[in-house]
Amino acid sequence: MIPKSEYLKEGNIPYVTKALLVQYHTTAEVTAFSEWFAGQTGIMAEDGTLGIYSSDYERWCRQGMGTRQRSADWD
Repeated sequence: MIPKSEYLKEGNIPYVTKALLVQYHTTAEVTAFSEWFAGQTGIMAEDGTLGIYSSDYERWCRQGMGTRQRSADWD
């Protein structure tokens, strides 16, 4: 799991990047996250990178790092 100390911030919004996912997760986990994240919104960082809201990343971890979101937990 990405340590919270590694989270980036845009204003007061914490987020993670794909680079952090790759650094802290296996290739299989990054692929699973990509499937899970499909259709979600993200944040565009000042440098143009896509930021993944930390709350979405943490929800994915809580849900067992699978490829599909639980319908009751979809935001």
